[in-house]
Amino acid sequence: MSRDEDLMVRETLRGFRSRRIEAEWDKLNAPDQARHDALWAELRDLGVTTFGQPEADGGVDLDARGRFGILCELGAGSPALGFTLISHVTALMLLYEASGGRLPAPVAAEVSRGRFALAGSVLDCAPEAPFVLRSNGAVSLAGSARVGLAHPDFLVVPALEGATLRLVVLRSDEPGVHFAGGASSHGLCLVPFGELTIQCHSIRQDCVFAWPTSGRAARQADGLVTSLLSGMAGELAERAMRYAFERRQGGKPIHEHDAVQELTGPIELARRTSETLALAVLSGECPGDGGASSLAVDLVRQAGLDAVQTYGGYGYMEDCRVERYLRDANTLETCWIHAAARRRAIARARYAEMAG
Repeated sequence: MSRDEDLMVRETLRGFRSRRIEAEWDKLNAPDQARHDALWAELRDLGVTTFGQPEADGGVDLDARGRFGILCELGAGSPALGFTLISHVTALMLLYEASGGRLPAPVAAEVSRGRFALAGSVLDCAPEAPFVLRSNGAVSLAGSARVGLAHPDFLVVPALEGATLRLVVLRSDEPGVHFAGGASSHGLCLVPFGELTIQCHSIRQDCVFAWPTSGRAARQADGLVTSLLSGMAGELAERAMRYAFERRQGGKPIHEHDAVQELTGPIELARRTSETLALAVLSGECPGDGGASSLAVDLVRQAGLDAVQTYGGYGYMEDCRVERYLRDANTLETCWIHAAARRRAIARARYAEMAG
């Protein structure tokens, strides 16, 4: 993608944000399927929901900067919508890799317009599987997990068959699939979070695959989540610095006070750092380990706290918006990222390399 094409992608998303998100900001703080479906349909019409698909199936080939631009703009505008897109794209990447591009007939017929979701964290190469797959004449799937699901048509589910990790794809309205979702107590409130319970006794055999082991989808997801966080950091920096530039105290704008510069400077550095991390991961080849996201989410959570402090007591009010980005980062941490566990896993892997 050329620089001109990258700018065009960013401008397209900025126009979408101005037209559709900013106008409804106060209405995006609770699960609302009709509003979410309308926003998703426009994203699909803009062509930004298909970069997880091969071109032969209507996908678009975007380079690292193009993918970064999409998620960065959604991070600044609606992290919840970015959450949906990352889950959708990662589910498709896993499914195409697992199936060798030969999707089961019901999925292939709807891949261009259906919405997919991964029932678990997008960042795990080999996820824990609370779902169990059994074959005893018929193939059955059972289990439950707490997840965020934005009204998908298809679920991509990690499941254990004995000691072997499998990927199962099924319709979200399949008999035996139940999702009890509601508003998150933290953030990303347009997306319902709750308990997904599956008790299906007639899974199609051609909808069960070996779980992909390359780690490519997890690496891309790590870069996309970090891109989303970069957009959130950028919006926090813009809002905090704009307020500090305009707010006066003691006869001068508060941005001239050392204490305020100590708060706002690190927010800008969080934006720069997360952008560099995101582009490096999206351009890389190694399997994903969630490391970029685990660092970026801590940067953004601290940036959110600093932005709230920059506003003073006003920072806790939703009108200033900065508190919602902090809540959204907290939800990404608890739902997908689990930064402390990933940092320990990365350290253990590095020690193993040194010992080997």
